Parts: sequence; structure tokens; C-alpha cells
Amino acid sequence: MTNDPLDDPGELPEDDAPLPAADAVLDDLAAGKALDLHGLRALSEPSRDILQRCLVLWPSIDPARRREILAALQRLDEEHPTLDFHRIYLTALRDPDPATRMLAVRGLREQDRAEYMRLLAAQLRDDPVAMVRAEIAEALAPYVVSMEFGLMAEDDAETLTAALRDAIEDVDETEEVRGNALQALGASSEESTGELISETYETGTPLMRVAAIKAMGRNASEGWLDLLIYHFDDEDAEMRAAAATSAGQLLVEAAVDPLVMLATEDKDEEVQIAAIRALGEIGNIEAEHVLTRWLRERRDPAIQEAIREALAEVQLLTAEMMDGQRRAPEFEDEDSPL
Repeated sequence: MTNDPLDDPGELPEDDAPLPAADAVLDDLAAGKALDLHGLRALSEPSRDILQRCLVLWPSIDPARRREILAALQRLDEEHPTLDFHRIYLTALRDPDPATRMLAVRGLREQDRAEYMRLLAAQLRDDPVAMVRAEIAEALAPYVVSMEFGLMAEDDAETLTAALRDAIEDVDETEEVRGNALQALGASSEESTGELISETYETGTPLMRVAAIKAMGRNASEGWLDLLIYHFDDEDAEMRAAAATSAGQLLVEAAVDPLVMLATEDKDEEVQIAAIRALGEIGNIEAEHVLTRWLRERRDPAIQEAIREALAEVQLLTAEMMDGQRRAPEFEDEDSPL
């Protein structure tokens, strides 16, 4: 059994250590030397010459090694947001190895360039491997949000919408791809999107109905709330968790009491955690009071972690509303009285 290429590759070195030359890093990669996470930072925003050399070198590297490199770059992306490896990911977007293509797509998720959207939209149609197409559909979701905020040209918006709708409506496509495409398109406020979500919910398979429930949260229409709360009693734990998450995304105060009950009474821990996180998304005073009380009362480690994360989200929202300044969340000592 092989390791997931996104497994932790080790400790990151200190930021202030001097960087090697990018050419030297490529020499080490070509020689098959162990990856130096710090050294890989030299590949951020590569020059034209370095990028050209990378393009030449890439096909000669073993597929497992290529995956290891991309996973390491993504680890660096997470730890150091100012680094930019998107040009490296582009070199791997058409890699013959499907797992490498998936990692390349993940690396482009935070990009907002219209030309990248067009590349991904075309590959959503053309890539021969369903798992890669599913990854692409998920990566297109932020572009739909950009489209909703008017940050995309009309012809690009049409390209994006058409690519996702084609994937959703393709009966020969896998449900994972269709479901991810539906969730991505869910953020569109177009009436046709709401109709597509409703149709999928009413006529789809169990997996597609879960996707429709998730799309309702991204759609951000309060009209979905009653249906989402109805599914808090669903027999399927995945459906209950999806409904809780979507209810939180609607940011409606009427969802707080049902979410509190779900987080308290559901027998499945993942459902409870989804409900707790949803309360953090809503972030009103009632949700904050409940979460603060639970922080003292509920002792399960996973639940405690979810509560702390939800409270951090609430306190961040509160701070931004009060003065626009971000501050670190302050938790009460678990042994102190409220």
C-alpha cells in the first residue's frame, strides 16, 4: 500500500535560512536527491529560464517523485501563503500520470486568473480519468463565487457555467464528477441553478441528492432552510452532516436552535461536529453562548476541537464587525466558571 502523496513530508525549516539558487534546486531534483522543503521555496515565482528548464526536466522525473514534489510544494503553500508555485503546477496539469494531474489541479485552487479557469474548464471536458475531472470540478467552485461578485467577464462566465452544466447533465459521467460540478455551480444565484438543484434533489440517486443538499448551502438562499432542517432526521449520517453544513452556510439565525439540538442529540460524532461548525459559521450571540458553555461541558477531544474552531470563527467575525481589526480568539479556561 502506497502512502498518500499529501502525507506530512516532515518539519519545515526556519524561514530565515538562506535560499539556494533555483538552478541548484533543479539540479538536486534531477539527481534524485531527498527533497529539501526549504530549498524548494526557491522555485516560488520562477523566472522564464527556470520555468523552461523545469518543463524540460519534468518528464524525466519518476511519477512517484513528481507527486512527492507537488505535495511538498502544496505543504509550503499552506505554511507560507506568500509563496507562489502556480507556474510549476501548470507544467504538471497535462501530466500523463493521473495522480500527478490531480495534485496539479489542487495547486491551482487558489488562483483566480480567467485563463486558468478556461484551461480547467476544457480539461473538465477532456480529461480521460474521472478522478481528475472530479478534482477539476471542485477546483472550479471559487470561480463561480467570483462570477457572482461580478469579477468575471461575461464570455468567461458563460464558459464556466456551460462546462459545469455539461458535466452535471452528462448521464454517462460519474456521479462524483456530476456531484462536484453541481456543488461548484451551486453558488450561482441564477434561477436555472436553483431549478437544477431542486431537480437533482427530487430525482437523483442518494449520492446526487447529498450533492444537491451541499449545493443548497453554497446557493445561500434562505428558501432551502426548511428542507435542510427536515434532513436533520435523515437515516443517513452523511446526509445529516451535509444538511447541517449547508444550514450553517445560509447564515440564518432560524437554523441555530435546530443545529443546537442536532449537535447535542445526534448519535454520530461527525454529524455533531458538522453542526458545531455550522453554529460557528452563523456566529450570532446565541450560537456563541451555546458554544462557550459546551467548551466547559463537553469533554470528547474531537468535539472540543470543533468547538474551539467554531468559537474562533465567531470571535473573528465579532472582532471584524466591531472595529475591522482581526484579533486572536480568547478561550475561557476550561476549569473556570462562566
